[in-house]
Amino acid sequence: MTMSISRCTQNPTFMEEWRKGWHPERIQAKGDSDSVLIVGAGPAGLEAARALGLRGYRVAIAEAGTELGGRVARECRLPGLSAWGRVRDYRQYQLSQMSNVDIYFESRLSAEDVLGFGFQNIALATGSTWRRDGVARAHVVPMPINPAMPVYTPDDLMAGSMPTGNVVLFDDDHYYMGGVLAELMARNGARVTLVTPSAYVSDWTRNTLEQGAIHRRLAGLGVEIVLNRTVTRVMPRGVATACAYTGAQRDIAADAVVLVTSRQQDDEVWRALKGRGGEWADNGIRSIKIIGDAEAPGPIAWATYAGHRFARELDEQNIGDALPFRREVTALAAG
Repeated sequence: MTMSISRCTQNPTFMEEWRKGWHPERIQAKGDSDSVLIVGAGPAGLEAARALGLRGYRVAIAEAGTELGGRVARECRLPGLSAWGRVRDYRQYQLSQMSNVDIYFESRLSAEDVLGFGFQNIALATGSTWRRDGVARAHVVPMPINPAMPVYTPDDLMAGSMPTGNVVLFDDDHYYMGGVLAELMARNGARVTLVTPSAYVSDWTRNTLEQGAIHRRLAGLGVEIVLNRTVTRVMPRGVATACAYTGAQRDIAADAVVLVTSRQQDDEVWRALKGRGGEWADNGIRSIKIIGDAEAPGPIAWATYAGHRFARELDEQNIGDALPFRREVTALAAG
């Protein structure tokens, strides 16, 4: 729908079968290194481990929590998203069949840990967290937020912290999360007002042909949908909003505010390791790469793609994205 490169949440080779020659069921044997440490077991980390295991590397996954899946494990518990659990479930089963892949839970690693483990290659798939300062499209710097108002992020709600009473949800993400959390809170008994600067609720889902169904579902649950308005500041007893076109002001009373804005990559370990690049070789490290949401927060499909790409390209010549144009009619290439 966007006339751009497409990605599949489950199959990371989609759209690269011809351009990069990635077969969905076949992968090359490993290169001249042997071991890989993957930090984080979200969609990027799990896919990297699965593909690297198939190539024949010795792989260890260090997961800070107690379950696999990262964001997928949390998001698949939200209304209507249970099918996304297959991203984790498929890879979890595949990894369980591989004797060359080990998984370690409750293993939050520091840069010092990574340097000392003796792995030749490291993939940092440490994910991202939702911002609670309002930074996204409408606010490129943090918005004014009064500390007297309880402010929640999607991470809070997915962790079980649920606002009650009159709740304003500010959706400046425009994908699925705002609509899903509005439904979750409405079903939990909250009186929800969804405010978005867009002309559509969950605007980006027009590209997935879901937008109309999302609007109807929220309206049926009694969610008040306020379009073309931006939350300009969070006050002690509500929010101030402005028309996206005229700037006309209007306050909305609230007992709590949920900010669905942008995400910030969890790249602290990467930054620490990058600053100690002179120690990599002395510790037997050939490469360290940050992948998935830890590099740039995006859809789940882009995280699984990033994990697969890391696995495919390890120990291979770096060809980047500037691939030669491939012609299906071979005669056109003559001369």
